[in-house]
Amino acid sequence: MRVLRILWWTSLLLGLSSCASTQDGAKTARSATSGASSSVEASSSSSLGKSVSRPSYNVDAIESVDASMRGIESALQQADEGNLSGAISSLTEVSKKYPKSFIAHYDLGLLYERQLDTTRARAAYQAALEAEPNFSQALIQIVRMDIRAGNPEAGIRTAESYIAKTPAAFDHSYAKLEGMIAARQYDASIALCRSLLKKDEANAKLRYYLALVEFERGRYRLSDFIVGESLDIDPNDAEALFLRARIHEALSSEDVALIPGIASTLDRVLELNPDYIEALWMRANIYYEASHYEKAESMYRHILELNPKIVGVMVNLANTLKTVDRGPEAEKLLLEARGLDPNNGLVDFAMGTLYLNFELIKLPMKDMDRLKLARTQFESASQHWTDPEDIALAKGYIRTTDDAIETLQAALDAEALFGSFSESGEEEAGAGESGETLRVD
Repeated sequence: MRVLRILWWTSLLLGLSSCASTQDGAKTARSATSGASSSVEASSSSSLGKSVSRPSYNVDAIESVDASMRGIESALQQADEGNLSGAISSLTEVSKKYPKSFIAHYDLGLLYERQLDTTRARAAYQAALEAEPNFSQALIQIVRMDIRAGNPEAGIRTAESYIAKTPAAFDHSYAKLEGMIAARQYDASIALCRSLLKKDEANAKLRYYLALVEFERGRYRLSDFIVGESLDIDPNDAEALFLRARIHEALSSEDVALIPGIASTLDRVLELNPDYIEALWMRANIYYEASHYEKAESMYRHILELNPKIVGVMVNLANTLKTVDRGPEAEKLLLEARGLDPNNGLVDFAMGTLYLNFELIKLPMKDMDRLKLARTQFESASQHWTDPEDIALAKGYIRTTDDAIETLQAALDAEALFGSFSESGEEEAGAGESGETLRVD
């Protein structure tokens, strides 16, 4: 059953698999630029076993990145200041001036994704791969876009085509693994990971994918052990850390000792990548449950800056605003959410609870009108939901609302017949001096 006050992160309804997140593999646009030059000889380093040398980035591509860095940083500063259109315009000029600057193309893709312009984002990532065929992160972003579009099989085919073109690019296999896991090809994913680990025994990321497969299968203890191995090799992998937080949240019902560490793990993830949407969501929900509403609101709003069309976050933010008596703001946000997804039962249910709490939430509406509107919302939620527990929840609220309507109508009828009383105890005239019964329809 869903939590009544707030949508917990495991019910995001983003249409994403866990590996196909809207974040970009622990690299924001800014951090992607900061490590470009140092990535010329990227390789796995560990004493646990042999490691495979990664292919070097082309010298001309690296030189182009170095030459374009000032323009990239200037464009990203515009994005930081909220001028996303200006940042895209500036970065487009940089990419035209330095066509081999794969980081410029990649960051442009990230900014287009923030504008929800998937066509241009994809073209920008493809341009990054044309400039530097070994730049696997751009390929991963393309595959994640396919996964978010509900077509992981297309993502697998895309990855395979680039792997065929650049067989020496070992990390391209990560993109294929993400598509396979999203397509629930778990046995094949494990087989591919094991095959790749024979070439690179010290690979932390492959262990992360193995842990992710076991998590998706519900084998949380095994997943926790494997992701621990991954973090022993690379303790700063934001995705592996986030997976650990998810695992511990899943295990917390039977092991409450894990609960305190979840928030600190998420804080570490957000230190590494402040724009990690799923981590922001999960952390914001924890703040909400701890009654730190200001912090929760701030994080929800940051998510909507990164992606303004995540309906679940809009619902959570509206619930937060409702809790701190900002009913009109909550109502406006839920109406926006309904415009994005008219058949979302969560939006209906949230609006119903908003209108039902008329004693707490100040809205310019008569009490009976509000109660009847609440009932309509719960009825709509019950029609849009398919899960039996959710439907039962909505019907329970319908019964509660019907009781409230009946009680209020009885009070209104009594007031119309006998009049109301002031604080001094003197009888006041009813709403209809002509003797008509007052009914609010």
